[in-house]
Amino acid sequence: MGEIKNKGIFYGYWILLGTVLLHFLDSGLYFYGFSVFYTPIKLEYAWSAAAISGAISFSRLEGGIEGPVVGYLIERYGARKILALGVLITGLGYMLMLYVDSVWMLYLVYGGVLSIGYNMGFTHSLTTLLNNWFVKRRARVMSLYAIAAGLGGAIIVPLLSKSIMLYGWKTTAIYSGLAFWIVGIPATLIFRNYPEDMGLLPDGVPDVELDSDTIVALEDEPKLTTREALQSGVFRRLLLAESLRTFLLASIVLHEIPHLVNIGIDEVTAAGILGLMISISIPGRLIFGFLGDYFEKRKLLAVTMILQGIGVLIFAYASSIVHVYAFVVIYGLTYGGCIPLLMAFRGDLFGRKKFAQMSGIMSPFRTIGNVIGPVFAGYLFDLTGSYKIAFITFTCIAILSGISFYFVKGDHI
Repeated sequence: MGEIKNKGIFYGYWILLGTVLLHFLDSGLYFYGFSVFYTPIKLEYAWSAAAISGAISFSRLEGGIEGPVVGYLIERYGARKILALGVLITGLGYMLMLYVDSVWMLYLVYGGVLSIGYNMGFTHSLTTLLNNWFVKRRARVMSLYAIAAGLGGAIIVPLLSKSIMLYGWKTTAIYSGLAFWIVGIPATLIFRNYPEDMGLLPDGVPDVELDSDTIVALEDEPKLTTREALQSGVFRRLLLAESLRTFLLASIVLHEIPHLVNIGIDEVTAAGILGLMISISIPGRLIFGFLGDYFEKRKLLAVTMILQGIGVLIFAYASSIVHVYAFVVIYGLTYGGCIPLLMAFRGDLFGRKKFAQMSGIMSPFRTIGNVIGPVFAGYLFDLTGSYKIAFITFTCIAILSGISFYFVKGDHI
């Protein structure tokens, strides 16, 4: 390992700062941000809700197929190089939105180029870097990382909505692509793959005097081979829980604004409510992330998923702004809380060496909900003129996910 030289400010906090900056950007412009492009594109070309939702599902499908490859590439070449390439492609993808004038071009650009860049540069690389640099403080660090996503959505989504009103959705897409390049490319220069590459230890252990908790944390890190991890019951139970959870992720974010508009709320206010929900998720990310370093993550994950289901059920029957705000608070807090818990939980289960590869291998299975969910909700809306049946279904799925998380328990956890 070489000389241990954790003195002064631990370099891992610079890694954390860089991942927070990029996650702020990618969440605001891509994950949450595309929901703002949804209605203007639909109105300009009179495409069906299912057709546009299909682009979201196609991007999730691409991400699932790409996941195992990206996980392997990160393990082989390091997260830093894969991240830099992803930033370049994501910026290019937003530039290419200028040429979207048909459904197949939307699928090609958003579901293809943008998705490839996002999944390569952000979905796996950033969390892998944090997982490599932190062990004892993993859940707390992941909570700060997750807060960046909430801030990105809360701040950038309303700005995107205002920009689209003033300049149009295509010009706003070009601005988004430039932002990825101007901010993202310089940010990638600060990253290093492992603290050991710099003669450091995870968590900023001072000098060479390791405390007993640090020694235990490092020695207890799972050292499973890929085959052993795949054959474990823990992997299968986690896979089921995560796969069920993904039915809600893209579906709720994508269809929240259309549902609000459908029940009589204007589009600008609806975008503000989406931003508020993301804002409410920020304390949830912080609170549950810190709790995750002191309580069993599987139990906390079970609680957050069941409460998310209750929130979605309220949203399904919403007929007044009071119902909407009840959904925003309940769903927002627990949706946010689930994010850092899950990232840290996966790190606990598979360790630093196999985190990226196992996350990538799980991607095709987690894609099922991300692909089916948005199209399912869009199809039912086209058929019935309402999202009620879709949201009730998502409630049941969220509860099943929570039950599944409860039973994910490995010997080393």
